[in-house]
Amino acid sequence: MKGLLDAVASYGAVLLFAFVFSTSGYGQAGPNAPRGGPGKRPSIWEGQPKLIRTQGVESGNVGCELQDKAGNLWFSTGGQGVYRYDGKSFTNFTTRNGLSDNEVSVIIEDKAGHILFGTKSGICQYDGKTFTNYLKPGLLAKVRITCLFEDRGGNLWFGTMGTGLYRYDGRTLTNFLNNDDHPFNLGAHYQLIMDILQDRNGVLWFCSWNGGGVWQYDGKSFKNFLPAAEYYRSNEDQRSAASYVPKVTYPLSREHLTDDMIFSMAEDRAGNLWFATRRHGACCYDGKSFTSFREKEGFVSYGITAILEDKKGYLWLATDKNGVFRYDGKTFKNYTTKDGLVNNSVRSILEDKTGNLWFGTRAFGLSRYDGKTFITFSE
Repeated sequence: MKGLLDAVASYGAVLLFAFVFSTSGYGQAGPNAPRGGPGKRPSIWEGQPKLIRTQGVESGNVGCELQDKAGNLWFSTGGQGVYRYDGKSFTNFTTRNGLSDNEVSVIIEDKAGHILFGTKSGICQYDGKTFTNYLKPGLLAKVRITCLFEDRGGNLWFGTMGTGLYRYDGRTLTNFLNNDDHPFNLGAHYQLIMDILQDRNGVLWFCSWNGGGVWQYDGKSFKNFLPAAEYYRSNEDQRSAASYVPKVTYPLSREHLTDDMIFSMAEDRAGNLWFATRRHGACCYDGKSFTSFREKEGFVSYGITAILEDKKGYLWLATDKNGVFRYDGKTFKNYTTKDGLVNNSVRSILEDKTGNLWFGTRAFGLSRYDGKTFITFSE
C-alpha cells in the first residue's frame, strides 16, 4: 500500500502544484466565460463600478475575502494586488503602495483592526494608511501563504506552501504539521493547509491540499481524518499510474472522510462541518459520521471550491465547472452563466452585511447576487 503511493508520489506532486498555481491567479478565460465583447453583454453590466486590471498581466482568480468593521469589502487577486470596495468605487492596492506582493491568497481583519494579507511573499499588514511587514522584516519574505486565521485567543495561524502550519501568539512562532511522516501525503512530509476554521466549541480544524485530509486540534494534540484504505486501493484518488487497474471497488463509508484533498471548510448553524473536496463533491460531518453529496445525491462529483451558509440558512457551494449550488436542506438549485453569473468556475463566496452574495471566479470575474439578479463587477 505505502509502496504504491510512494511510487506515484511524483505524479501526484505535479498534479498538486499544477492545480494550486492555476487557482492562485494564472488561469485564463475558460469555455464557460461569457462570449462576445462589451457591446454584446447584457445591459445590467453597464454603469457598475468594476475591478480593472492595472498591472499589465493576465490575472486569473478573484477571491471574495472580507467585509471589514467599517463595511468595506476586500477582494484578493493573483497578480493585481487587492481591491477595496466602499460601496461606490474600487481602490486598487499593489506593491506600488507597499503591498509585499501582487499575488494575494487571503485577507483577514484582526482584533486590533489591522487588515492582514497573505501573499506569495509572506504576510503584509495595513493599518489604514501604511503597509508593513508582519513579524520581523524578511522573516517570511520567501514564504508563500495559503491561508490566515486569528483564533478566539488572539493567536494568528497561517498555512504555507511547503513548510506546513504556523501559530504566532504575539511572541513566539511555532511550526506544526511539518516533517510529518504521513503515508498518504504524496510522498511529502509536510501539510499544505488551505483553510482554517474554529468551530463553536473552540476546536480548530485545518484542511490539507496535498493528501493530508483534515486535521483537528484541541489545543494539545492533532487528530487526522482520512478516507478509508479502500479509497487508495481502488485508485479513487486517481493519483496512481495510468496502467494501474483497481482490484477493489470503493464503497462510501460514513466512518471516513470522502476525499483526502480538501479546498475549504464551513460550519453551519446546526454545528455540522462541511468540506469542499477535490473530486468527491461536498462532505458533511456531524461529529459522528460523514455524509457525501455527489451526483447520486443530486449534486456534482467534481471540484467543490468553497462553501458558505447565508443568513437565511441556505448553504451555497461553489464548483470549479458548474457555477454555484444553493442547498435548502432537501434540494439543490444550480446557478450558472445562464442566470447571469460571470463565469462557471467559481473560486470564493462572501456574504455582506446586507445579505448580498459575492462570487469570485476564474478569468478575473466578480458577481454579486441580491437574491434575484446577478450583477457583474469586473471588466
